[in-house]
Amino acid sequence: MWDSRDDISMPNGQAGVMARKSDGEDPLSETPIRFDVPSASSIASSSDRECVRDLLLVALTVASGAVDAISYLGLGKVFSAFMTGNLVFLGFGMAEIKGPNVVLVIVALSMFTTGAYLGLWFTSLRSNEAGLWPPAVTVLLILVAVTEASFFVVWLSTAGRPSTEVADVLIALFSLAMGIQTAAVRSLSVQGIFTTAGTFTLVAFAGTFARSRSISEMPRLVGVLLGLVAGAVAGGVLFLHARSYAPALPLMITVLVILAASTTRSSPNGPRQRF
Repeated sequence: MWDSRDDISMPNGQAGVMARKSDGEDPLSETPIRFDVPSASSIASSSDRECVRDLLLVALTVASGAVDAISYLGLGKVFSAFMTGNLVFLGFGMAEIKGPNVVLVIVALSMFTTGAYLGLWFTSLRSNEAGLWPPAVTVLLILVAVTEASFFVVWLSTAGRPSTEVADVLIALFSLAMGIQTAAVRSLSVQGIFTTAGTFTLVAFAGTFARSRSISEMPRLVGVLLGLVAGAVAGGVLFLHARSYAPALPLMITVLVILAASTTRSSPNGPRQRF
């Protein structure tokens, strides 16, 4: 027969449930059984970090909306982020239906895939999470910003009216950046969020009404959908009225996201209770 007792003399309020035999036999080694329960302060801190992270993801979505607006309006009606559209355009080309230049489409698809591969490979080597997301994600976003800055420099040199040859280079740069960004965001495993496309986000949004997804996801999903539209509007307006400087918008947003993520540190975990 086994008896049990609660040991309340352990330091820091730690209590262990121990077992021993009562028939006089040699007792087994006594090992306390402990359960970690996050304190209310650590839960609140985690929730705050998630809110900030979601806001930064919405900002990146605004940037990708602007990128696609600039690409579509200024680079031969080809997308740099929305690859579903480019696959449709590729089909048009194969069927000899009038559409964007197939070479530009292939460049966009190839460079986006390359960026996604590099990003996913790099995030697989990421270190422990610190701040809002792992350091590898910040490094990838820095690469996105460098690529967008290179695009801006080349775009300015042509006054926003690149030749066909230069357009190939610009599409390659923007698509590479969007592929890297997509991989960086997906490595965070935030459900329903890609920042470069809204199809699955729209499905997830519908799922909150169908009760297949938590209603708590709705603010993030709505923010991403509205951000994509807002980015396209802003990028399109800048393209029409300040053509040479339109690419400054996604670059500026990406830089601000990097700075915000780098200056936001995880709050120390609150005290933990053991039972």
